Amino acid sequence: MKNRSIRALTIAVAVIVAACGSDAGPLSGAGDITLRNTLEEGGGPETAFPALFGLPEDAFDEAGSFSAETSEFPAALAQPETPLGEISGLYDIDFTEGQVTFTLLPTADDPFWVNVFEVFPEGKFDRYYFTFDGGHGVTGFESSDDTVTLRIDSSTVLVVEISEGYDMNPGTTFTIDLES
Repeated sequence: MKNRSIRALTIAVAVIVAACGSDAGPLSGAGDITLRNTLEEGGGPETAFPALFGLPEDAFDEAGSFSAETSEFPAALAQPETPLGEISGLYDIDFTEGQVTFTLLPTADDPFWVNVFEVFPEGKFDRYYFTFDGGHGVTGFESSDDTVTLRIDSSTVLVVEISEGYDMNPGTTFTIDLES
């Protein structure tokens, strides 16, 4: 009798859980993430960030692991040694199961980034390619900034694209809500 009651209770819980669905967001199984940054401007080709310094396209690729508790890329694009010296991080890029937030890190007196602060002109695109080894379930998005969009290249690749009109200046933050 006791086994029958336990079995019935187990089945009832399984049915309730299945009926309610999962609260997990579209990145719940994301796993490890690789980041690559590219820049396109002035009608020129899309170029990986390290290629601007004469380095291989994958030289500045960054690796992170999805975590709901900590930022995956707390100092994205930071490089200790480049032909131009040390480069501090440009963004803190933080994923949750249903959102990604970019926070611009440099201050107005940063020796490297001060040269790139601007409102993006027509034809300028700054792209962040995220490859998720565990895939993602993203099917749509809503951005807090209309100059920032999300492109879904495949079930493992998302591209955040920053374009004309983006105000790249100290203190800038934007968020993209991810839909599944």
